[in-house]
Amino acid sequence: MGFIKFTKKTSLSADDRKALQDLLNFEKQKLQLALKDVDASLKALRGSKKKSKKKK
Repeated sequence: MGFIKFTKKTSLSADDRKALQDLLNFEKQKLQLALKDVDASLKALRGSKKKSKKKK
């Protein structure tokens, strides 16, 4: 939320706005990739639990 406070009372030039948008999109992509990794790990953990229950 600090970012919103920063940008609320400032005016950015078109170049700065584009650079900031590119940076935020890049960070968003990194977070989405990390989230996919986490989801895959959780899926693997859930799958291994189910397999162990079937063995009993």
